[in-house]
Formats: sequence, C-alpha cells, structure tokens
Amino acid sequence: MQQIDKNKFFAITQTFDYVPFTQSEGWRAYSSSEESRFVFFVDNTEKSTIACMGYVIRKFGLKMLQIAGECLRNETEIDSKKIRVFYHEISQTDFDIIEVNSSLKYSALYETGIREAGYLRPVGLFSTPLTIEVNLQKKIEFDKSWRRNLRYSEQYNLDFKAINNPTKQDINDYYELNYEMVKRKNLSESFTANMLKNLLNDDKFCLFVAENENKKRIAGLIVYIRNNFANSILSVTSIEGREKSASYFLFEKTFRYCAEIGIKTYDCGRICPSTHSKQSVFLFKNGVKGEKVQYCGEFAFYKRPIYRVLMYFIKKYLFKRVEV
Repeated sequence: MQQIDKNKFFAITQTFDYVPFTQSEGWRAYSSSEESRFVFFVDNTEKSTIACMGYVIRKFGLKMLQIAGECLRNETEIDSKKIRVFYHEISQTDFDIIEVNSSLKYSALYETGIREAGYLRPVGLFSTPLTIEVNLQKKIEFDKSWRRNLRYSEQYNLDFKAINNPTKQDINDYYELNYEMVKRKNLSESFTANMLKNLLNDDKFCLFVAENENKKRIAGLIVYIRNNFANSILSVTSIEGREKSASYFLFEKTFRYCAEIGIKTYDCGRICPSTHSKQSVFLFKNGVKGEKVQYCGEFAFYKRPIYRVLMYFIKKYLFKRVEV
C-alpha cells in the first residue's frame, strides 16, 4: 500500500471500472475545501487494483479516518487477500480509529478479507447496507401508488430538464428548494450553495429539475453518472412540488433519460426500512419495484478495544444519531 497525492489518486482511479460517488473529485470538493482533511491510498502505483480516499477527523484527542467505500479496477474480481493486505496496511498508519462504509455489493470474499485485516462490525450501525437497483434495460414496473401519482402529475403540464452544465442560477434554484424543504421538515441544512457548486463542477454529477407551467422549479434531483451506472445523490421538493406529485414525475423522466444515454443500472440510493420517519422515503423508492441489494457496509478498526464502545456512545448519545 502506498499513500499518494490527490492528483495521482484521481488519475489512477479514472481508469478503474468501479468508482463510487463518495470517491469522486466532486464529492471530495463537496465534503470540504480543506485538502489537508483527505488522504489517498493505492495498493500499487504501477499495477493498481484497489484505491481509496479517506477523510481525516481529529476529535476528543483521537485521530480518525473515515473511508466511504473504495475504488476497484474490476468490481467483479474481488480478492480476499488483496482486501486483507490493503486494509491491514492502512491500519498500520497513525490513525486511532478507521471506519469503512463500503457500497460494494455484498461479497463474502470482501468480508473475509477485511475481517482478517482486523476490522469488525461496529457496536451499532448508523447506516443501512441496503439499496434498490433498477434495471433500465427492462420496462420499469411501478406500484399502484406510483402509477396513481404519475397520472395525477400529468394534469399540471410539468416540464423536465436535464442540466449538464449548471449555471449559478441553476445552483441557487436548487439550493432555495432545499432550504424551503429543510425549514418545512425542521431539519438542519446539510449543504451550502458553494458546496453544491463544488459538487456540480464535476461533470459526473448531473442536475435534473421539474418545472411547473410557469417555468418555476418545484423539484430537483442530483445524480452521479459513470460508465453504465447511475446513483441518486440528493433530491428536493417544494410544497407545490408535493401537491403536484413532481418527485414521481421527475424520477420517472430521469429513468428514461438515463436509459436513453445508455445507462444500464440506476441505484436509488440507500434505503432505510424502519418504523420512524425514514420509512416514507423507503416506500417511495420501493414503489419502483427494483432489486433490493445489500452492500458490504460498515467495518471499523480500533487501535485500543475501548474505542469500539466509546464510538458507539459518541454517535448515539453525543451526536444523537439514529441506529438502523
């Protein structure tokens, strides 16, 4: 394993088959403007097969590394030995805690390798390793709720736009939609207009919007598109958009758009079937009747055993995150 700089990392992974959105240049710029917050690893600069970007956090006197997935030259050729060696060597760096949250489809070879490297499942899980994938090469089957809402949206003459080179106004429109939504739902803002600009500067992130008959934008969606794969990243809907079923309209049009440009698989984003508020998001995505897929999910390495339990209490009781 070798630690490399940002430019070399993105030059290497550009040739990889599998690069999740959390390992992209756009996501790095979106997450933080401080380049010192990131480190970049590759198994071998000459014959690279696995690489990852990590986010550095210093809190409570500890140095932590968060790795949101990894990049693979060939996603279908997971080698447990390579996974073991790669993550073992990362664990020998000066980080007290290393958290990995992989969005690779579940593989027993992956889990074997990362466990043999000394990583365990965390005490509590705070993200579900589940998603729904839609095969865009086949006709999409919607449930009754989706079909009803799509018919309902037709009466409002909504318009769909794919924006591949967003302007400042496009970005501000999306941000304002999000601002309205978080205020309505009493949520905290997750991004600024500048963060959004940084994300969309990466041409692999595309912006889609739904407009009413007066050209006012009432729903928006950001999708990561790479090779034959697309992934939902962020979505927003205004009050008017909810009243006119604009989200159903927007997603259905986005599916069509992606299919027309040759995308084979659409990942609807992680799902969280539950008994709390996230259930409504699950029901929306589940209405597409795609294939439920399990990711490899969360693993963590702790230099001292006490950190394992400590991190659980910090996340659950200090950060007040919801277990899933």
